Amino acid sequence: MPVAFESSLVVQSSATVSEPKSAVTPGASRGKASGEASDAPAAAASGVNPPLSPAALAIPRSGIRDVFDRVEQVPDAISLTVGEPSATAAPHIVEAACEAARAGHTRYTNVLGIPEYRRAVAEYSARVKGISYDPECEIQAVDGATIGLYLALAAVVAPGDEVIIPSPYFTSYDAEVMLVGGRPVTVALRPENGMRINAADIEAAITPRTRAVIINSPGNPTGAVTSAAEMARIAEVCTRRGIWAIADEVYHPFVFADDDMRDTDDVRNAAGKSAVAPSIAAVPGMKERTIVVESLSKTYAMTGWRIGYLLAPENVIEQTGKIAELMHSSVNSLSQYAGVAALTGPQDHVAAMREEYRAKRQIVLDGLSDCPVLRLVRPQGAFYAFVDVRLTGLDSDEFSRRLLDEERVAVVPGEAFGGAGRGFVRLSYAGDADDLREGVARLRAFAERVWNPITGRHSASYHPVAVMA
Repeated sequence: MPVAFESSLVVQSSATVSEPKSAVTPGASRGKASGEASDAPAAAASGVNPPLSPAALAIPRSGIRDVFDRVEQVPDAISLTVGEPSATAAPHIVEAACEAARAGHTRYTNVLGIPEYRRAVAEYSARVKGISYDPECEIQAVDGATIGLYLALAAVVAPGDEVIIPSPYFTSYDAEVMLVGGRPVTVALRPENGMRINAADIEAAITPRTRAVIINSPGNPTGAVTSAAEMARIAEVCTRRGIWAIADEVYHPFVFADDDMRDTDDVRNAAGKSAVAPSIAAVPGMKERTIVVESLSKTYAMTGWRIGYLLAPENVIEQTGKIAELMHSSVNSLSQYAGVAALTGPQDHVAAMREEYRAKRQIVLDGLSDCPVLRLVRPQGAFYAFVDVRLTGLDSDEFSRRLLDEERVAVVPGEAFGGAGRGFVRLSYAGDADDLREGVARLRAFAERVWNPITGRHSASYHPVAVMA
């Protein structure tokens, strides 16, 4: 059984307690003024700043942001940290936003989104994922997947409820559960299982306080894709145990159906065309207990547009819409019109990005092939590789710090993604191909040098002179 959550502690199933990610504690050097409410009158009398919220102080800061801060101090570094397409939105998407602005569509919209956008989402979801939603009451426009996840959690999680999070996980999952008063309970993803989500592991972590499980496939940071067959088993657990599935599907179109991929036939869309990740909402009986969190950021290279959507039962959308109106009134109107063009227009650029990522993934696979010290679970989707660095003898944080200092290459330490990420680093292969090739070569050379400073081998593509320059 999982260990009980206390304060900001994130717990791990199988009786393994994970360490919480580091929380930012502004003003901690000022002692009690930073958060002890009992001294507030004395603080006011002495002119010391009033205390901050203990709840806010307990929320962990994203470990990715810590890396970004370090990279800013190394301007010539090759950064393999950013989970963002190198492309920008296609011209027809940009033009749709410009045309909407010229037409004066710059006012508040319905909090659920303009009707055209919700209809476009409904049509896309049916065409690509094989799931049907009513645009009038089961779809909501949101300001990207992160706010969508918060709204989903706020609608179904009560204070003290537990939310199961397969670990390693995207950095905001545990913090957002905590923001709504819930208790994150982590379940370790296993390399021997390809880092895929496992129904039996989820069920073993369920307690009477479990309210939901977060499903992320393709996964960030691992690139793992959970098969339709396993999704069906997870759905059976959710149905039998009466818990919600919150499905983060923002990388759904970026799946690489390799010959060695388990359940390859399960990653085809409803029309049998390009590979997409299976959605748990498509399992019979699961639509009523699933909240799908989606974004146009990755699919259409629209990260800065901040536009996404929720798919959920009507009673959930009623609550998420109410909460969203109190938070922001409505979603950016121009982004919604651009979203209509993205979802209903040509999809060639999406297919092109998928093939680009497939080629860049091969750069990573080739660059780390036969490396005696680094091990890699072959990523099946998204644009991330999760590299096992434990044989170097360095922990993830020291590995990433020294790699940046000595080789001018930035990766994200696995601890940023929860306790199960210890001993791994994440690299993104969404950026420039030449930078990726050089960065992977330096990564390998560094690992081999640390592993054996005398006889450590260097890959053929590694050029010490270029590195020193």
